[in-house]
Amino acid sequence: MPIYEFHCPDCNCDFEYLVMGSDRPSCPGCHSKAVKRLMSACGFVSKGSGGATEKTAASSSGCSSCSASSCAGCGH
Repeated sequence: MPIYEFHCPDCNCDFEYLVMGSDRPSCPGCHSKAVKRLMSACGFVSKGSGGATEKTAASSSGCSSCSASSCAGCGH
């Protein structure tokens, strides 16, 4: 079961919630059901050269000279 991030527009609260089946979370601050699921940066594990495990997050940039979150935009 995945953990999702949510935002409550009523009280401006951001929170995480473990979703089980068709559960709909309510805001822990004001108990509103009008919460919106946020896009989260996903992390993944890949095998690098020689079988070494490399952990990478979608928000990490491959270049120190650019601020893009992906090297697809700058060609590196």
